[in-house]
Amino acid sequence: MQETPRKNYDDLFSPVTSHTHSRAFSPPAHHQQRWYSRSSRTFLLWAAIGLVLLTLPIGAWMLFQATQRQQVRVARYQPVQADAQTVVPPALDPAHKIARYIDQMVARLSLDEELGQMIIVEFSGTSFNSDLQTMLTKQHAGGTILYAWNVHSIAQTAALNKASQAQAQIPLFISTDQEGGLVNRLLHISGWIPSAQEIGASGDPARAAQRGQSDAQALLQMGINLNLAPVVDVQTVSNSATIIPTRMFGTTPQQVATFAGAYLEALQNAGVIGCIKHWPGLGNATVDPHDALPIFNRSQADLNNIDFAPYRLLMQQGLVNMIMSTHELVPAYDPNLPASLSPILIDQVLRHDLGYQGVVITDGLYMHALARWSVPQAAVLAVLAGNDILLGPTNSRSMQQVLDALRTAIANGQITKARIDQSVERILMLKMRAGLIPLPPDLNQQ
Repeated sequence: MQETPRKNYDDLFSPVTSHTHSRAFSPPAHHQQRWYSRSSRTFLLWAAIGLVLLTLPIGAWMLFQATQRQQVRVARYQPVQADAQTVVPPALDPAHKIARYIDQMVARLSLDEELGQMIIVEFSGTSFNSDLQTMLTKQHAGGTILYAWNVHSIAQTAALNKASQAQAQIPLFISTDQEGGLVNRLLHISGWIPSAQEIGASGDPARAAQRGQSDAQALLQMGINLNLAPVVDVQTVSNSATIIPTRMFGTTPQQVATFAGAYLEALQNAGVIGCIKHWPGLGNATVDPHDALPIFNRSQADLNNIDFAPYRLLMQQGLVNMIMSTHELVPAYDPNLPASLSPILIDQVLRHDLGYQGVVITDGLYMHALARWSVPQAAVLAVLAGNDILLGPTNSRSMQQVLDALRTAIANGQITKARIDQSVERILMLKMRAGLIPLPPDLNQQ
């Protein structure tokens, strides 16, 4: 990223210099000297005094007008900034220095290493194994995801994640879905915990905040730094019809945003990254993307007023670091591609219209909603749509297939290298903000 040259406003504030002089006060040239009588001199003296008295108000008025014009010019062109003592040159600005540092990191990575950062892998078993090692060391996976079958105890999970981090060149996102209720990856450890629906029904957002803090403490004990939660879908069908019963905080956007926001803020303040889901919304879906492709038949107006609203509200609060896209057809925006593979719904609506520039991760690319594509094909389409992280490979073989498909797409010009760099910059920036990647030494001392 190149520095943007600062505009030079100096010439706009240069003092106004007058080039007009009053001839009434010009000394006469010596060869023009003339003698006058006493009465004439008296008349001329009083005439001069009168002229001065007449000229002073006019001159003062002209000076006032010139000053006002200058003040208007300054007000119109003055750059919006704090006082001069607080202005930080770009070279010294911490955010600018971090961005340059991230650029330098990306420039040092090979293409294989960059592509690996864009993939979070699943694996089987409860201990570190050779296949996982291959995905982390040779295929450069940027993270792992743990399910209930990977988690049996605090000590076991902590050892597994410590071994995984030790193999990674760049610190990993180690993730899970810890929502509570029916989606409880820590069930073997924590037992039953309340669902989002139960917490929302309490009417007390403090309960959501307490849940976020306690989840973060439990996850950090085990070396998990990314929670793919909370759900911000707005429930508009009954529990018997919805595909995600008890997983939603409420039936209005404001209620969902209030409770999800309280959970998310507490989770992240305690040191675990949160991820809101499922973009663009599953609150009205009656078909599970694990089984088939849901068709989300809402108008654009209803989508904006209901389903997009929690995203907008949480973004305005500065709480959103990651969003998960889901696999559903939304004909009001794109009648051809599922949302997770749709440039319209990711790049246009989410990034451009809503202004979100953080990390976007797909839901599992192996789900039957995407059955018309293989996982490698879906991975290419997901990157083209604007996703940064691909969730899908379950072993080193499927990981290699995804990497090969992405390399081929880059080689034939379907995906640009700049597009890959953009995602990797977002990923590394989030890892740095979360404390996974150390700050540059000169910033760490401040």
